[in-house]
Amino acid sequence: MINPTDCLLIMGQRGCGKSYLAKRIQALWPKRVIIDSLSEYQAEKTAKNPDYLNAIIVNNFDSFCEKLMELKNNKSEKFVLIFNFDPESDLNEDIFDNILRVCFYYENIQIVIEEVQLYSSPHQLTKWLKNCLLIGRHRKLSLLFTTQRPGELNKTILSQCSHIFCGRISEGNDLRYTSSFLNQDSEKLISIPFKKFLYFSSDGIKEISNDF
Repeated sequence: MINPTDCLLIMGQRGCGKSYLAKRIQALWPKRVIIDSLSEYQAEKTAKNPDYLNAIIVNNFDSFCEKLMELKNNKSEKFVLIFNFDPESDLNEDIFDNILRVCFYYENIQIVIEEVQLYSSPHQLTKWLKNCLLIGRHRKLSLLFTTQRPGELNKTILSQCSHIFCGRISEGNDLRYTSSFLNQDSEKLISIPFKKFLYFSSDGIKEISNDF
């Protein structure tokens, strides 16, 4: 069972179905902010999905703050606010952390972070990502992460995720790291079919498809 303040991680190599699964899981939360690192949520990609018909897409921090404040003032009970990053910007890490700071004080939302390894490393977390992870439950925050490179994740992220979905992994370092912390044979991780995931939770391990 997934609770409103749980943290979740979806990992696996490119094309295994991470973003599709993430979009399915998000539907459990009526209010969510999506930090879209790879333009997975462009209008043309979500046009056929009813959950995104009224999604608000912004690409600068001022517009993000303006829209989130507007939603708060209107006491909106359901919304999707998507931040599309400019891949050529040198300011993305600062913008990322400021988005999380604003979300932390907004409270009671889910934050979706696509390809979280772009904003953290095994040895470093931004201040507000750490705050959201460690004390965000008290602000009624949920975090949903995706990553192609689990070997580059900070252990704090792993330690705070109550639900982990593992798709196919083949890169050597990622495979060794994932095999170790999930206590799974590497051959099993290599052979996971595309669009299938191993699901790890307090209830144990089971195999699911990405239409979870």
